[in-house]
Amino acid sequence: MSKKSLKQTNPYLKDPELRKELIYQSVSSSTAVEGVLTKYPKLSKSAEKKLKEIIAVHESSASYGSQK
Repeated sequence: MSKKSLKQTNPYLKDPELRKELIYQSVSSSTAVEGVLTKYPKLSKSAEKKLKEIIAVHESSASYGSQK
């Protein structure tokens, strides 16, 4: 059984353009936590739209347990 990479299995990383922008944001925010302030671009409008679509799909399919 072959293992799949995170890029292949994570829905947020499958789209190359969105992946690039999300990685830039992640690196920038991580360096800020370490005290290195960087200026990084916000997500482009198209990346924001893709991200919202992915989130909507996964939120609707998420199981939060039964409420009784």
